[in-house]
Amino acid sequence: MVELAIIDSDIQEVIGTATALLILFKFPLWLGTIVTILDSLVFLFIHYFGIRKLEAFFVAIIMIMMVCFFTNMFYAKPDVSQMLEGTLLPTLPQGAGTAFIGLIGSVIMPHNLYLHSALVLSRKINARSKNQVKEANYYFNLESAISLFITFIVNAAIIATFAVYAESKHDQTANMNLYNVSDVLSKEFGL
Repeated sequence: MVELAIIDSDIQEVIGTATALLILFKFPLWLGTIVTILDSLVFLFIHYFGIRKLEAFFVAIIMIMMVCFFTNMFYAKPDVSQMLEGTLLPTLPQGAGTAFIGLIGSVIMPHNLYLHSALVLSRKINARSKNQVKEANYYFNLESAISLFITFIVNAAIIATFAVYAESKHDQTANMNLYNVSDVLSKEFGL
């Protein structure tokens, strides 16, 4: 059952990546799907050189993504005090339930948790040694907490950027959709 949940999550990511390539580069969905499959093969190829190389590759990609999203957020200049207040005292405005569930789903993805547990299993430890198992569990929890926190702050940057736009152009946000949001934000913030 767990494997089916992971496959289901991966299918969504392939479709999401193909859709992103359609929006960004006007690739047809079939071509975006092939590109996504090929980049998965690149990841497997990098893995051939060692798990540390693959981890370093993903850290580099995530850092580039974080810099881009935070640059966009700071350019938009959201009210930081409201962001902190919302983080410390969360509320759910009327009609925001779907967005809330989507945010939770994007932060806590089951396959990420299983991926982290698979990474722990790839470490060479003596399973009979309580100290080594305890140390492996400690680092597994630390790694999962860091990755979930990074996912949370990246999502917060995205939401803050959209909130600034929605607040300044409330009447125009009704026409915003997945296909035109990048153009709308580019025109608004000049990025």
